Amino acid sequence: MGHSGSGKTTLLNTLAKRQPSKINGRILVNGVEQFLATHREIAAFVEQEDTFVGSLTMEETLMYAARLALPPSLSTQELRDRTHETLEAFGLAKQHKTLIGTPLRKGLSGGQKRRVSVATQLIAGPKILYLDEPTSGLDSRASLEVVSLLRRFVRQQNIIIFASIHQPSTKTFELFDKVGLLSQGRTCCFGRVPRIISFFASVGLPVPVMSNPAEHMLEVTNVDFATTSVGDQSRLEWIVRAWSMSAKARDLERVVKHGTTKVVRHGLLAASTSSKPSTAAQVLTLLRQSFVESYRDLTA
Repeated sequence: MGHSGSGKTTLLNTLAKRQPSKINGRILVNGVEQFLATHREIAAFVEQEDTFVGSLTMEETLMYAARLALPPSLSTQELRDRTHETLEAFGLAKQHKTLIGTPLRKGLSGGQKRRVSVATQLIAGPKILYLDEPTSGLDSRASLEVVSLLRRFVRQQNIIIFASIHQPSTKTFELFDKVGLLSQGRTCCFGRVPRIISFFASVGLPVPVMSNPAEHMLEVTNVDFATTSVGDQSRLEWIVRAWSMSAKARDLERVVKHGTTKVVRHGLLAASTSSKPSTAAQVLTLLRQSFVESYRDLTA
């Protein structure tokens, strides 16, 4: 979590190995550093901006995503069953024939589009999912709906989600298991929500009564639009220094340097390795999708 320009997307891209990074260090999965191909095999990334073919229905969008990602041994009926199960899990089964939407035709709402974005990645069964601001452009109710759904899906499918978020409501903020607060590319604090709230109280910046904790934390760590930049910058330096000297930060540093007491090296990768469709099959799928788009979309 952090204000715009705090480094959230850069951190996500670095963890997902999506771009060359100047950050020193290693990225370990279950205590083991993986090849780039292996990491992409078990992980998926959902961009902040939705990139849909608007002339397709929800069901067709997920079907094409499944054909591009799932083993070719699955029959059409099995792919269709997988699609309907995913739509059902995301509360979209009743609208499965609804168009995504084009500039000329009304389609899904913003919250529904965000759910479809996540569903198109989850249908392939990744073990790690990166979400770049999944609540961007949504109102507080739609944001709560999306994050609640993700939390429920995490527990059902036993996966890990890394998400960046800007300024969630109180209810949405409390749904996250752990939160890392960033500002100017530095860590202000990290841990479970109650621990973060108590940390700010310990440094003399308690969350005011009847206020949003996330909003308060962003306010005291954002120095981009400061009227008294010197004082606000000093406050940020104090927060970062207080966190780096805290017992929790030292414990985390010890874990990173020496690893945990128990490392599970198998299971995660073994459960994710599966054959992918051939290049020819993927090209045919994309050609079919393009034909449907051209047939339905007047602008195309």
